[in-house]
Amino acid sequence: MNEIIDVNTLFGPLPYASSDLPVEALTTLMQQNGVSRSLTLSTLGMLMDSTVGNAITKAACNELPHLLPVATLNPLSFIGDTQPITRLKADGFVMVRFFPDDQGWKVNSLSFLEIVRTLTALQMPLMIAASKPGDITSLLSALGDYPGSVVLAEVTVDAIAELLPALRRCPNWLVETSRLNSMGTLSLISQTVGAERLLLGTTAPFRPISGAVQTVRYSGLDESQVALVLGGNAQRILRLQ
Repeated sequence: MNEIIDVNTLFGPLPYASSDLPVEALTTLMQQNGVSRSLTLSTLGMLMDSTVGNAITKAACNELPHLLPVATLNPLSFIGDTQPITRLKADGFVMVRFFPDDQGWKVNSLSFLEIVRTLTALQMPLMIAASKPGDITSLLSALGDYPGSVVLAEVTVDAIAELLPALRRCPNWLVETSRLNSMGTLSLISQTVGAERLLLGTTAPFRPISGAVQTVRYSGLDESQVALVLGGNAQRILRLQ
């Protein structure tokens, strides 16, 4: 049976949703839906302090090896010390994630560009939220030359006219599926740039895993393409065994 890997999960307090998302809720959903591994992060890194959040993320993933740690970085807190960034890969993080809207910064900010320049040497996969019209276009200037994989998160069908040309232009860019749940969307992306550019994402346990998995299974993709989206592509870009 092909492995299912969820690239977009989180745990911890989520004040804007009046929720607290325990890591146990995530692991329970994974077991119920046949997800073998999930990339995850502490919401404290997203909403408050990336250093604290990254430490919590790493501790949780050390205890639960089927969780893979994602680091968060906030350009608003970056004052030029690159050493913590250059250690992320050695510290075991498999991806670096950015939240411009939640944290209140722009992708053309010099601090973000400096962080990207530092990460370029590591070629770590990046994930960045691109939920509003114009976001993907703006990211082309900031990340168009980044040598590692770039995963666009929270993209909706409203941005499909931006997404497709961006994926054509940048062969190392991918998109996760958490909000691409409209009929025919995944099939269109696959037909345009290939199923190799799609990654399963759910935002579990904030949202259920089952619906996201079923969206992929019944998207019109063939069996081999479904296997790529549900896990094969994540294995490739993260070099997982």
